[in-house]
Amino acid sequence: MEWQKIIVHHSASSTMVRRGDEMVPVNAAMIREWHLTKGWSDIGYHFVILPDGTCEDGRPLYRPGAHCAAGHRNFIAIGICLVGNFSQLEEVPEAQMNGLLDKLQALMAAFHIDFDNVELHREVPGSATECPGRYFPTDIFRRELQDRVSIVDK
Repeated sequence: MEWQKIIVHHSASSTMVRRGDEMVPVNAAMIREWHLTKGWSDIGYHFVILPDGTCEDGRPLYRPGAHCAAGHRNFIAIGICLVGNFSQLEEVPEAQMNGLLDKLQALMAAFHIDFDNVELHREVPGSATECPGRYFPTDIFRRELQDRVSIVDK
């Protein structure tokens, strides 16, 4: 795959779900289960960032994603999903934002993707969504990513 973009999503779910008598954290394995239940061949995202900032692998990078059909993005964009629902009054934990920024910085360097080619799902032309949520801190995210990219470019 010749990756040209990266798209940021949210799971639009709680960070914990009930399984039997206990509450368990949502992670890449659980999202994979949800997507397989829909009849998909695998999890749609290439990476999943947990609330503590840990990054888990999703779909292998040698396969197109299943995270954004608009703009042919599944074939040209790496999909990263933050666990959580940022359409509600939920803030992105600092550790999770840092984990996202770390992963983006690494992927941008590895695949020579510039700042302008990192998109939020809702920014993709033809996408009818508010993903990664109306409360996702876009301004802070952009500023912090730009600061990290600027430091590397110097």
